[in-house]
Amino acid sequence: MRRWNMRWPKQLRPASRMEGKLLIVFLFLIILPIGGLSFLSARSYSSSIEDNTINYASQLTDKMMDKLDDYLFDMKKISIIPSYIGEIKDGLKMSNRYYGGVSAKNVDSETILPSEQQQIINIQKKIGSSIYFLNNIKSGTNTVYLFDNYGNPYYAAKNLNIRPDLKSVYPEWNKRADAAYGAPVLVSTQEVSQPVVGKEYVFTVVREIIDSANYEKLGMIAVDASIGVIENIVKDLDKTTLGTTLIVDQEGKVIYDSEMKFLAQTLPSSDLLAMARGDQGSFHATLNGEHVLTIYKQSEATGWRVLITIPESHLQKDAVRTRNFTLAAAIVIMSFALLISLVIVFAITRPLRSLVRMMKEVQNGNMDVSFPVVRRDEVGLVGSAFNRMIDRIKTLISDIYAIEQRKKEAELLSLQHQINPHFIYNTLESIRMTAVLNDDAEVGDMAQLLGKLLRYSIHAGSDTVPIAQEWEHLTMYIELLNYRYGAERFTVELPPEEETKSMQVMKLLFQPIVENAIYHGYDEGRGHMSIRIEYRADGPDRQFLVHDDGVGMAEERLQQLRSSLREPPTEWDGRGIGLRNINERLKLRYGEKYGLTILSEQGAGTTVIVRMPGESKDEGGKGR
Repeated sequence: MRRWNMRWPKQLRPASRMEGKLLIVFLFLIILPIGGLSFLSARSYSSSIEDNTINYASQLTDKMMDKLDDYLFDMKKISIIPSYIGEIKDGLKMSNRYYGGVSAKNVDSETILPSEQQQIINIQKKIGSSIYFLNNIKSGTNTVYLFDNYGNPYYAAKNLNIRPDLKSVYPEWNKRADAAYGAPVLVSTQEVSQPVVGKEYVFTVVREIIDSANYEKLGMIAVDASIGVIENIVKDLDKTTLGTTLIVDQEGKVIYDSEMKFLAQTLPSSDLLAMARGDQGSFHATLNGEHVLTIYKQSEATGWRVLITIPESHLQKDAVRTRNFTLAAAIVIMSFALLISLVIVFAITRPLRSLVRMMKEVQNGNMDVSFPVVRRDEVGLVGSAFNRMIDRIKTLISDIYAIEQRKKEAELLSLQHQINPHFIYNTLESIRMTAVLNDDAEVGDMAQLLGKLLRYSIHAGSDTVPIAQEWEHLTMYIELLNYRYGAERFTVELPPEEETKSMQVMKLLFQPIVENAIYHGYDEGRGHMSIRIEYRADGPDRQFLVHDDGVGMAEERLQQLRSSLREPPTEWDGRGIGLRNINERLKLRYGEKYGLTILSEQGAGTTVIVRMPGESKDEGGKGR
């Protein structure tokens, strides 16, 4: 009885590995989906907030730019009004004649006639009354200034906001207005120091005053507006976005700055302006060490560019709060799920560990074990199958033991019946001795050979024999055939002794093959048949090639013979049983890859290839 011994490698012990595998599976099924979903949700929410902020801020920027453009458009309309007011045109003409005459005569005001001085005073009053009208057309404008062609200003004080720097700024204004040929020119934010109200910032629209009758230049108008106008428009935007607004002109000069750091200055080298490409858009940047989202837009009317910077900390405040809540909820859910997973894992593996312990008991030879089936689940089904398997093994062991006992009894009975072969041997020996006494040596030799063949065939003992005994048996068989048919009709050529002398082969392996070759392949017309046995190694296997020079066989007959070798013994019909028997014995003893292969060609003989394993495997089967 062979002992059943099954051992698990240590690294594959189920009791120590299944929990880990199941936990890994649960971790992937829980952490990855929940963690991935939480991450994607937080990211999507953050992206959504950013997109909504950009869209909303862009809409507010558009409205702000529209308001600012409308205000500047109104200032430009104010600047063209003097060209159509007669009092202003007449006064500027009189001022140009007067100051032009003074310049030409190179005289001071003491030489002017009292009538001329009175006329100039009257003109100033007329111009002044018109300036009062211009000052109050648009709220937010500080003061409207009129200049003749010689730079003499005319204005009416509005809230005491009269610029003290008119003489210094006039040349630049006049130059820009003259270059525009009567079109309005927008002058960016300027810093003005007032003696009464202190420092203030204004932006200005300047324009030449042209006589509509003869297109003669009469002077220039400058309309000042306080930076508070822009501040009133922008402050609602800053309050909504919680950011800051920067407005710059095309030359990089700051028109408006929510933080009041760069007003009326040329903005130093700035990454924000460099990244603001195109008419509008948005980008992320770092400003003063803080991450900001910048939204920008350029006005088509003025060319001014608005940049709104929103700190990402304010922008993502709600997103961070939502993300933290999502992460906290995800951690709680995952912790609860892992706890449930641990309970499930140990509930599944506990009965399996018990089953493994019982298997180890069986492995050590203890068959008196039984798995307690509590539930009719998969584990219960496995346990029931295990119990049935143990019962079946016990039954098989009992059956094998009974068979072994019967086999021993049969061997004893076979020994008792050895008298029958001995009786045949003794009878053949008596025939041989009678032939010798009658001087018939041939009959005596034939009887002796037949007795040896019979003794070799039915002699009890090992299934394998040294190959020398097989060669001896085959030689005696050929010699007996030659006695039968007369002369030397059959010859056999064996492999060199040094190639095969140490081999063990199955008993009666070659004689049936040779017998089949002679029975089916012998051509009586030729009178002689030669059989040659060749040995060769084929990797770990051995091959014997039995060649004959008989009549061979047609392809159809060859296919039938090959097919018959694959038939099970229950379907054998009694023909060709010798080759089938050898082929079946080889497969049963060594495996399906071994056996016989038949090659033949009509008129060119037949070759039977006998394949068997190498020496170690063959010897391992001795004594079966």
